[in-house]
Amino acid sequence: MPLPAVQEGVAKAGDTEVHYYDSSRDLGAGLDERDPSIGLPNPPVVLLHGTGGSAENSFWALYPMLAMRHRVVAFDFVDPSDVNQTGTLEEYVAQAVAVIDTVRDGGPCHVVGYSFGAEIASALAAQRSDLVAALVLIAGWSTTDAHQLMRNSIWQQLYDEQSAALAEFMVFTGYSHRFILAKTPAELKELISSVRNGPDRSAKMRFNRTVAIADLLSQITAPTLVIGCTEDIMAPVRHSRVIFGGIDNARYAEVIAGHGVVHERPAELFTLIDTFLKDPEATPASHQFGATHA
Repeated sequence: MPLPAVQEGVAKAGDTEVHYYDSSRDLGAGLDERDPSIGLPNPPVVLLHGTGGSAENSFWALYPMLAMRHRVVAFDFVDPSDVNQTGTLEEYVAQAVAVIDTVRDGGPCHVVGYSFGAEIASALAAQRSDLVAALVLIAGWSTTDAHQLMRNSIWQQLYDEQSAALAEFMVFTGYSHRFILAKTPAELKELISSVRNGPDRSAKMRFNRTVAIADLLSQITAPTLVIGCTEDIMAPVRHSRVIFGGIDNARYAEVIAGHGVVHERPAELFTLIDTFLKDPEATPASHQFGATHA
């Protein structure tokens, strides 16, 4: 499902061309045009996608919801051209910086990072505070632990063997049991097929084995909302709680969902994100939100 972009463009990070989608360059009817506290246009919301490989398959539901209220920009991270190489944190952050510098209107942007994108968003906010007005981190983690390495190693073995079981393993670990049990056999078969035919994830899966950004969390000054997923197998909710504890200016919410929360509970995510971005400092740092139902 293509993202409903008013404009598409390309940002340059060195020699790397980064394709992005922009919901509205000209803030028009139906959008919250100005920040009432300072009389300036609201910052664009920049979405950083997950390991799944593209803005489209991470944000096909969340992007149009947010675009009803905000100018929204999403882009596709570019992996190394050599399939045997692993992208670095610096390279991925540089791609995010290139897109933000291209689309921002002289000020910072709101940045929303999901899964792999949450790692890049965290590093970006720590290293370039001038570019981040507010930060949302969904289903992220700060240090890859032994539990995650075990799952990653199983994934890699199935990938190397070109096993037909890989897609089913990804669905099993990516979604909550509630979400899977709610699917008909035909719907579940279609979901597994879509994962099997999705973008190659191998470069980001290798990157995910090396995540170690805990030392950067204390450098994040932007008002932050951390969202953990209670049934997440890929990045268990304990990781989101660690991130929340590591950022001084953070608030925390939990969603009853697996790692694929952007597919399981997009309306609930929209409610949390939209409410937070309307006034990121409306709730004090260290606040923990109760259960939300969208």
